[in-house]
Amino acid sequence: MRELIKESISDLKKSDGFVYVTAEGKKIDLHEAAAKGIAVTPVNPKDEVIKKLEAAGLFLLDGKFLNDLNELISLISGAGSSKGKSGKRRTFTDSEKNKIVEEWKKVEAAGKQTKAAFAREIGVGYQTFINWLRG
Repeated sequence: MRELIKESISDLKKSDGFVYVTAEGKKIDLHEAAAKGIAVTPVNPKDEVIKKLEAAGLFLLDGKFLNDLNELISLISGAGSSKGKSGKRRTFTDSEKNKIVEEWKKVEAAGKQTKAAFAREIGVGYQTFINWLRG
């Protein structure tokens, strides 16, 4: 799993946009393909990385999965809050906030939960969550 994650990071860092593949699925430099007259298809490397990670069971675009994974990491690292303990406040990155807001839009469209219940479920104060929605 660690190697898959490292490989995914490497794939995303080394590409400047699209990668190009031949009909056989082999990656090729666009200039080389043009010089040799080889037809290529542009492929977004993010899509390829997402497919590989999902095949391994890592659904990083699924907000609920991310929340569960973050909670697990928090509990293992000792940062998780439990009754009787006073913990540090959790800080969310802009990316995490955006993913949570996107997940809320799906939940809201399904009409399954109130904003307050959703905020409690993800471990965020109601007013903080409202501020993110206004963001």
